[in-house]
Amino acid sequence: MISKRLILVFVIAAAPDLAAAQSCLRDCVNGRISATASDVEIKDAALACRQTCEDGARAALERDGLLEKSANCSAEPLSIEDLRKVRAASPSFYVQSNVFIWDARNPFANRVLTKIEVSTQNLDLNDVGFTGAGLVPPSGEGAFVIPGFYDGYPAVRFAARVQKIWACRIR
Repeated sequence: MISKRLILVFVIAAAPDLAAAQSCLRDCVNGRISATASDVEIKDAALACRQTCEDGARAALERDGLLEKSANCSAEPLSIEDLRKVRAASPSFYVQSNVFIWDARNPFANRVLTKIEVSTQNLDLNDVGFTGAGLVPPSGEGAFVIPGFYDGYPAVRFAARVQKIWACRIR
C-alpha cells in the first residue's frame, strides 16, 4: 500500500511549473511593478505590456503569413456559443487599480480575436459598458486591457461580465 505522503510527493513532482504557466502579459507586468506601485504605474505597465505581447503575436502572424489578413479583416461579434467557448478556454479576468485585464485564450484555429465589450454597474447601479482592443491569434493566447475600468462598490465588482467578443476569420 502506497502511503499518502508518497502520493503527495508524486503529485507535487508531476505538477507543471506554475511560474512557467503564466501568460506573456502577467510575466511582463510582474516584472514592471512593485508592491508600492501607484494606480498610474500599474495602468501604464499593463498597457505597455499588452503592446509588447501584441507585437509578439503580430510577429507570429507575419511568420505564418496571416498578418495582412488579420489587419484587413472586418471583425464580427461571436455567437453566444462561441463566446462561451472562449470564456471556457480562458482564465478569469481581473480588475486591479481600475484596470481590467483578461488573459484570453483563442480556441479557434481560423479566427483572430480583436475586441471585447465588458459591462458593469456604476455607483447608481446603472449598467455601463467598456470596450477593449487586443490581439489573440488563432489557437493562441493574448490579452485585453481596459484602463479606467470602473471598479464600483465591492459588491458590484461581481457584476462585471464580458458581453461580446469580436473576431476576424483569417483562414
